[in-house]
Amino acid sequence: MASTPSNRLKLTPSHSPFLTRPSRSPVRPRAPYEPGLSLRRVIGTTCTSPTGFDTVQSTFAYIAGGTVVVVDVSGEHYSQRFYRARPSAVPVYTVSPVSNSSCHLNATPKANDSRNRSSASPRDYGTSDWSDSPASKTWTSRERIKAVTCLALNRDGRYLAVGETGYAPRVLIFNLQEPSSDIPLVSISEHTFGVKAVAWSPDTKYLASLGAANDGFLYLWKIDPRTGSAKLFQQNRCTSHVKGMVWMGVNLITLGVRHVKVWRVEEPSNISPTKPKFPGDQSVVANSQTQKPLQGRNILLGSMIDATFCCALAIGDDKAIVCSETGSVCLLDDTNKQTKLVKVLDLGFNITCISLRNDNVYIGGKDDGDFALVSLESILSGAPDPTIRNSHTSDGFVAMGFLADNLVTIDTKQSIDVWSPDFMPETAIDDNKHIPIPGAGDPIVGIQRLSPLNTHGAAFFTWCGSGKIIIWDMEGMVKSAFHVPIEQISTSSDPEGNQVVVAKASVDGNLFVVGDKLGVLRIVDTSSRECVLETKAHSTDCQDITIHEGKTRTLVASCGRDRTVQLFHRTSAGDFEHFQTLEFTAKVVKVLIPTQDKLVTCSLDRTIQIHDLVNKEGEPEVLAAIHSRVISLKASPSSMAVTPDEKGIYVALLDRSVCHYELATGRLLGSFKCSDEAGLDSVVLESLTYGYLPTADMSYILGISNTDKSIRIYDAQTGLFVDREWGHTEAINGVALIDGAESGQKVVSVGEDGTIMIWTLDLSDPNAGESRSRDQSPDKTPSASSRPPLRRVLSKAELAEFQRPTSSTGREYPPRASQRRPSKFYLSAAARTPNVDKQQLSPASIAVEDSPSRRASSGDSRSDSPPPESPKNRSRSRRPSLPALSMTPTNSIKSRKKSSTNMRGSYGFGSLSMATEQACRTLRAYRKKLTASDPINGDILAELDAELRLTAAALGERAIRSRSTCEPSPKPVSESMLSGLLDQYSERLVSMLDEKLRLRLSEDEKDALVRDRPRTAGEESSQSGSSTVGTGYTDSGLCEEPAKV
Repeated sequence: MASTPSNRLKLTPSHSPFLTRPSRSPVRPRAPYEPGLSLRRVIGTTCTSPTGFDTVQSTFAYIAGGTVVVVDVSGEHYSQRFYRARPSAVPVYTVSPVSNSSCHLNATPKANDSRNRSSASPRDYGTSDWSDSPASKTWTSRERIKAVTCLALNRDGRYLAVGETGYAPRVLIFNLQEPSSDIPLVSISEHTFGVKAVAWSPDTKYLASLGAANDGFLYLWKIDPRTGSAKLFQQNRCTSHVKGMVWMGVNLITLGVRHVKVWRVEEPSNISPTKPKFPGDQSVVANSQTQKPLQGRNILLGSMIDATFCCALAIGDDKAIVCSETGSVCLLDDTNKQTKLVKVLDLGFNITCISLRNDNVYIGGKDDGDFALVSLESILSGAPDPTIRNSHTSDGFVAMGFLADNLVTIDTKQSIDVWSPDFMPETAIDDNKHIPIPGAGDPIVGIQRLSPLNTHGAAFFTWCGSGKIIIWDMEGMVKSAFHVPIEQISTSSDPEGNQVVVAKASVDGNLFVVGDKLGVLRIVDTSSRECVLETKAHSTDCQDITIHEGKTRTLVASCGRDRTVQLFHRTSAGDFEHFQTLEFTAKVVKVLIPTQDKLVTCSLDRTIQIHDLVNKEGEPEVLAAIHSRVISLKASPSSMAVTPDEKGIYVALLDRSVCHYELATGRLLGSFKCSDEAGLDSVVLESLTYGYLPTADMSYILGISNTDKSIRIYDAQTGLFVDREWGHTEAINGVALIDGAESGQKVVSVGEDGTIMIWTLDLSDPNAGESRSRDQSPDKTPSASSRPPLRRVLSKAELAEFQRPTSSTGREYPPRASQRRPSKFYLSAAARTPNVDKQQLSPASIAVEDSPSRRASSGDSRSDSPPPESPKNRSRSRRPSLPALSMTPTNSIKSRKKSSTNMRGSYGFGSLSMATEQACRTLRAYRKKLTASDPINGDILAELDAELRLTAAALGERAIRSRSTCEPSPKPVSESMLSGLLDQYSERLVSMLDEKLRLRLSEDEKDALVRDRPRTAGEESSQSGSSTVGTGYTDSGLCEEPAKV
């Protein structure tokens, strides 16, 4: 037999023989705050049958979602207590494992029965560590969603039994002598598909639990009256569709669809165990421990064979009244164990509940508040004369029960009423002891908080799909209610018809803006109940509405599924006027107006768009929204909230994360995953709300998750998980944060099941007292190691705003000497050089041959030059022949090895050779640009001329320094070669620049520029009679080293 799901153990232990400690998740630690969400009040109920309601003495209990509400009535006042167990709750007492093996011939077959499971002892495997299990994530996600289906109070009001449905349902036993509790005494997990009903025996000795029709088992648990612990006593199958279960003396009655059955509980005989005669004989011990099945007998229904029995009332140890849904009242008589069922009365209305007070039987109906009062003696005699009342002022009854001094009823509108004991339907209005506990009545679509300045004195309001708007206070009382008329158009595609989707209220609570599924927007004045505006705003559903009441403007914005946002404003005359329609590329999820000049929207195209609201100059009532900024998101949004200072915005995304953006710049300030305390499951947050708790000095994010039907709180600064709570069993449609000056902050959540839950929010730091007693320093800044690293990466646009320093601020090189003495090596090489054609050895070819890039370009005559070769290929290029180099093969080999080594060492990224190649490539590209007819600024030309002269001077110094220091080089750089190169390039560039200047400047300016321009080395060398510069150089002259003097 299995224990509670929270105690299910890992039956496949690890390889280690030692116990494993539960590991904390390394994904996301829990915030240093105590769990602060505690249930304070529940409005409404999910009770639909008498199995979800019970009374005893001055206490009654009913189910509300996943919680049992126990109400203590004292005079005209009442108080609520709440009992529920988390999926991971550990009970006080564990259920003892019982073997289902039986040697009895009539034992119930249990083929393929999951109830034969027996859990291992905690001594064998220790504490369960679900984080190690690969299925732990699936298990926890399913385990959280549970709904309470039935309950029962024992006769002395000490114990409460609760039955659940959902994944791994449980039967829980709570101690009512304690206040609201989350820890059960016993947790039983024998039912697989859900628990239909639970019932205590009159002497609290047994507890019966009946599973659903798919479960098919009835269990009888023996309860220790002193501690409340449970042990399985008997069991049997019950596969009928059962509606209810009651005790009749020591017998148990189940009733349902064409089913009435009596189960007889046999007391165990107190026989002392017999000692076996032989040590190996265990048959006597096995027979003494044999579990007998629970014996049951079906009742012959006779003319009621097609009836569905819904409720029953025991009136003794051998008699009971059984009612059917069609209005039949039958008497079940078990005198002398000769059970028979006799029909004694037909009330003529649908019966739902029955109760007894003194000698009168109260029977309630489902439709129009039908009610009947019948004398018990007349029923027993077989000639009843009922007093039937029909009150059309009240709704039908779902459950009914008597307290010591009151009558409690639950109607079909989920409202609970406490009446005087002599209550009759037609005198309900005049009852002085009437205590209403109202309910919403219909599934709640949404909720919004009201401003403390509202005229109703309320805290929040809710709306239903039918158009009903209810205004509530924090005590769960209705302050006001009204109905917004909506147009009903039923279509085959939407059988539910038109419904109210969203509603928002103004600050004073006098104006309500309502949007429905047809896209119609209505503005209702609550004081006069008149519709101020009714317009077709959208072609389909209205998704969201926002209202902003500023000092000078009152704005209303709505968004719909038609990918539009409609903007309205209130004129000086008090009317609302539509002034603009904004179109988007995807459906808009949320629209906000944080200030009177800003509009923020988020849509499914993964963007947040910000518009500026402006007006015409001199016309303040003529408004328009101008697009300002777009913030890109990494996933589609689900909800959005703006901080109170209107500087930041939090967006919940469908990738289960929340991102924080700066509203002014759109910069991402932070993000976090919406995981749980273990870091295993992450969910999508909805109804995002930003809050600040002054007592804990903490800003937090409040949201709901319909993945596990939970309410979650995260730290807004760090993204740490703070707390979460469950209570709703169906979809949570909204949450509101109520800030009370005296009572503190409250969280109100509404569900599709029609329940409203009010939670108290108190996040206290457990170490706050110690820190205050130890250190009074108010420093709250984090340490340097815990801060995020500095990041300030400048974009290209930002870098473009900066300018590089010009050459005038750097190092200035003096101009080259006006005359350079040619070396002997240069003269000898020139003397040995034969006459060569100019076209064969042009200056361009010389420059290309000596250039590191080894390009085969002939100046600017070719427009398309081949791409530069890689450094690896340069060492493999064809070298001049040996005769041209005047070298022997031995010297050639040595020079080749030395050259390849030097090339690999000196030619690389960032080296001087690479820079030289880039300079050559830049100059060639510049020469091509000079062929264009674009004008050039004279100042820029002068600066270029100065740069070229400085570059030539630097190259000359480089050649002298290389020769004097014997600097290794892949190819010897001679002074004559550098001088020739510089002269050729300088003359070529200067001539082209002069041509440009001639086209721009006048002749006088040109002559002045020529006179002021310093002479180049080439001009001086030409005047000194060196005619070899114009004829070119041979390969041997360029490659030979200069002779040493």
